[in-house]
Amino acid sequence: MLILPKAITLIKMKLKLLFSFTILTFVFTTVNAQNLIRCASTEYQQQQVNLNPGLQQIFDQEDLTTAAFVANHQDGFTPQVICTIPVVFHVLYSSSAQNISNTRLTDQIAVLNKDFRKLNTDANLIPSVWQSIAADCEIQFCLAQRDPNGIATTGIERIQTSTTAWGLNSDMKFASSGGANAWNRSKYLNIWVCNLSGGILGFAMSPGGPASTDGVVISYQYVGVVGASAPFNKGRTATHEIGHWLNMDHIWGDDGNACTGSDFVNDTPNQAGENYGCPSFPHTDNCTPAAPGVMTMNYMDYTDDACMYMFTSGQKTRMWATLNGTRSSIKTSNGCTPSTVGISEELMQNMFSINPTPTDGAFTLNFGSGSTANFDVSIYNILGEVIFQQHYSALNENELHLNLDGNTAGIYLIEVRTTNGRTVKKIILN
Repeated sequence: MLILPKAITLIKMKLKLLFSFTILTFVFTTVNAQNLIRCASTEYQQQQVNLNPGLQQIFDQEDLTTAAFVANHQDGFTPQVICTIPVVFHVLYSSSAQNISNTRLTDQIAVLNKDFRKLNTDANLIPSVWQSIAADCEIQFCLAQRDPNGIATTGIERIQTSTTAWGLNSDMKFASSGGANAWNRSKYLNIWVCNLSGGILGFAMSPGGPASTDGVVISYQYVGVVGASAPFNKGRTATHEIGHWLNMDHIWGDDGNACTGSDFVNDTPNQAGENYGCPSFPHTDNCTPAAPGVMTMNYMDYTDDACMYMFTSGQKTRMWATLNGTRSSIKTSNGCTPSTVGISEELMQNMFSINPTPTDGAFTLNFGSGSTANFDVSIYNILGEVIFQQHYSALNENELHLNLDGNTAGIYLIEVRTTNGRTVKKIILN
């Protein structure tokens, strides 16, 4: 539901004042019999404003800037290039169970890439009435391959800590309190994985917050797929919280069933409050009492992981307002490019060129006058997985013809390695 830009600041101020009085009540609101709290982002942000009142003005300005972008793109927004966001997982553990596997973390990246590109297999469950507005957000993610110092990394940082459980605060974000310091938020999305107390699944910082606390926090039980705790074992906690990180609001507008709040998105129905479990379609409420009802399958609701499977075109536009504004620097991050520390600049620049890029599939590596004897070519997808690897003893005409047909559109990395070193370059598959 859309509300005019000039009303946004007043509405949000009223809502956040309401939350400051109701935060303790909310903390004991349950998702299910296990007393789980689906998301505590609103409460976390209000807590940060209470600690630093000047943040409210920053958040309000962010909302006004976003509203202006949305107003200028009423028919939706299509970026020229897909945005690839480097992710670093800070895994904080005091037991072996909390020290979740690399597989859980890479699975989580895979879920994000499917959800934000509308490649999720359950997208076929989107009701026909909303299929035309279900969005490929043209946002994807990778595990960081270089750290802020340019050194090669897996994108996974593991910190053993004496803290057995973390509360709704920022302690996990600082080494001084037993946590892990954030990496440069202009280049990375920081995700802290830890044991959250009070049954909280996760929370996020909206755009404009302090750099030292910017990012997403997820309780370890709800990261990834295999090994995660049902019914939140499809990786959608991260999808939801990253939505907040990209300035998405809860779909019902956090107004306590009043029907006067808004998520500031024009193609989501007015919704009375959060939904839990797996509501059948159509699901109506007092704000939208007629079919098709409310959009319970939206990632910004509170339904079970298996029952949320779409963003809308309006939500995509709102996310890209942030990616073209406060978070624009992350679009040019080199965090997804493997580290080339120790490789000569001359070798990096002159070993080969790629043509064309972007490509619809076929492309050529042109080695010019360089050596084309005894070298290896590897192609990596955004998860760092090898999708092609071949040794070559010689080439005809110093050209190598390759093809990415059959692979998902996005960014790939081409590595050429010789006895003298290696070159890594990026190619975009349309």
